[in-house]
Amino acid sequence: MPPLPRGPLPPRSVSARQLGEDMQVGITVPEPRGDKPGQRLVYAALVRVTYPPGINPPPDPDTFRRRGIVVARTPPEGLLPPGERVDLVDRTLSSMEDSGLGWTLRYAVRLRDGKNRSSMLAVAADLVPLPLLQTPRELTGDPTAGGVRLRWKAPEDEGSFNYNVYRTGLGNLWPDQPLNTEPLAVSEYLDGDVEVGRRYAYTVRTVLAPGRPYREGVQVPAIEVVAEDRFAPQAPSGLVVVQEGAAVRLFWDPNPERDLAGYRVWRMVEGEDWVRVGPDVVEQNSYLDEQPVERKLLSYRVHSLDRTDPPNESRHSESVALELLEEPVAPGGATP
Repeated sequence: MPPLPRGPLPPRSVSARQLGEDMQVGITVPEPRGDKPGQRLVYAALVRVTYPPGINPPPDPDTFRRRGIVVARTPPEGLLPPGERVDLVDRTLSSMEDSGLGWTLRYAVRLRDGKNRSSMLAVAADLVPLPLLQTPRELTGDPTAGGVRLRWKAPEDEGSFNYNVYRTGLGNLWPDQPLNTEPLAVSEYLDGDVEVGRRYAYTVRTVLAPGRPYREGVQVPAIEVVAEDRFAPQAPSGLVVVQEGAAVRLFWDPNPERDLAGYRVWRMVEGEDWVRVGPDVVEQNSYLDEQPVERKLLSYRVHSLDRTDPPNESRHSESVALELLEEPVAPGGATP
């Protein structure tokens, strides 16, 4: 029986992209083959083969052994934590003819463990570098009720441009995929999938060509934005008030906000001030006031509030008045 393999597993999720003048290959570090110290992953190496313009590269699995060159590697003194995303950058294209423009670049990544055993090569999709466009300008981000609104100015080059928007947590690598599913033809974007109170970093890149692998220009300097919610929900609408026996039932239209916590109900007895009734937060768009003041002219209004701490509270809805009638009594003293 042949011995079981002991070297590292190959990297996962290998992807190549052009980012400005750099060619970047990202990988996800796999789990070690075992739990022995010598099986821990020590470094990753980026290997490249090239094909000149006009050549349709063949699917040759042996080409890296015959003429592949190592163009980047991770620092030798560090370990590679399993599950971590690692980027390797090829900055050697300036030594190629035409700085590699129009050439087909085929990249693969190999891992080595503490005993210098090598994994199999994991090959990325072929990449053909394109000429650069200028960088977008003056990126700004503002928290809004719907999320973080990003705006920027187009490059100073003439023509029309498409963009990709990226977001990351502070101190993290930029993700492999942009927030937008298709390149943006406009110079703004609303990131509605944010967590209130969290700080994010954003950048924008000019798209050099659609599709994958991504080919993008130099990114605009990143900005940091705290997703703050300083905006109250809209006032409830459609309030209806009806008497139900000795109680008063209120209905209103539900609010559309994603971060809605609920509502607050207010009541005013004729000639007195407004007072809040019911629980601190009414979660449904209805409320039963079971202790109204008998035989009085009552007015009701409703506020909405969100989930921030303290919550942002809306303006009040339109007030609706109701003259509470004495509950009729049936013969024999029974209430019908």
